[in-house]
Amino acid sequence: MNRLLALMKREWKTGQKDYSTYGLVIVLLLFAFETMQSLVARYTGSSFPMEVYSEMFPGFLLLGGFITTSLMFSEDMFSKDAQHNWLMLPATNLEKFLSKAVVSTIAYPIALTLLFFLTSVVTEPIQLLIFGSPMGLFNPFTGNELWSLLAQYWVWNSVFLLGATYFRKSHFIKTVLAVGVIALALGALALLFTRILFAIRFGSSLPMFDSFMYFDSRYLENSLASLKVFTGISKVLYYAALPVFCLVTAYFRVEEVQATDAV
Repeated sequence: MNRLLALMKREWKTGQKDYSTYGLVIVLLLFAFETMQSLVARYTGSSFPMEVYSEMFPGFLLLGGFITTSLMFSEDMFSKDAQHNWLMLPATNLEKFLSKAVVSTIAYPIALTLLFFLTSVVTEPIQLLIFGSPMGLFNPFTGNELWSLLAQYWVWNSVFLLGATYFRKSHFIKTVLAVGVIALALGALALLFTRILFAIRFGSSLPMFDSFMYFDSRYLENSLASLKVFTGISKVLYYAALPVFCLVTAYFRVEEVQATDAV
C-alpha cells in the first residue's frame, strides 16, 4: 500500500505542471463563461441560467478525462528516455498499473468535482456583487445525473485506458477509431442475427420490417419479457464485464511491454 501511494504521489509530481495548467484553464473558462452570462442577463433583461456548471461538467469529465487517460502511459511505457526509469522503479507491474488506473478512474472525477464546486464558491459571490446575478453553486448531487455520468465514465475510461496501453502514438484518436470500427462490426452482426431470427419466424420471403404487422399480443408480451432479460444481461456486460475485461487486458499489456520493449 505504501508503494502504491508513493507511485500515485509520483504521478502527481511528474504531471503537476500539466494538471495545474489544465485546472487553471477550467477555472478561467468557467469564470469567463459566468461573466458573459451575467452581462447578457443584465443588459438584455433575460433570465440568468442556473445550470451553467452542470451543463459544462459532463464535457470536462468525459472528454477531458478520456484525453487525460489516453496520455497516462505515453511517456513511461513508450518513451525511450522514460520507460527504463519506469522499469527500474521498486514496485511490481501491478502496482505501477494500479497507480495510473486509480488516478484516472477515481482521483480525476473527485478532483474535477471539487474544482467545479470551489470555482463556483469563488465565482458566484463575485458575480452577485458586480452584476447582481443570483448565486447558483455547483451541486453535483442533485438527482441521479452524477451517478449516471460516473457509471458511463467508469465504462469508457477503461476502454481508453486499454487504448493508452495498446497504442504507441495518437492514443486517443486511435482508440476512438477502434471503438467506431468495433461498433460498426457489432451493429452489422446484430442486424444479421435479427434478420436470421425473423426469417426463421416469418419466412425469408417476408421483409423484416413488414413482419412487425404480424405480431399478436401474446407474442408481443413474450418478446417484451425476453427483451427485459436481454436488457438486464446487457447492463451486466456493459457496466461490469466490459470494464473488467479492458482493465485486465491493459494490465497484461503493461506486463508485455515491461518484459520486452523496456529491457
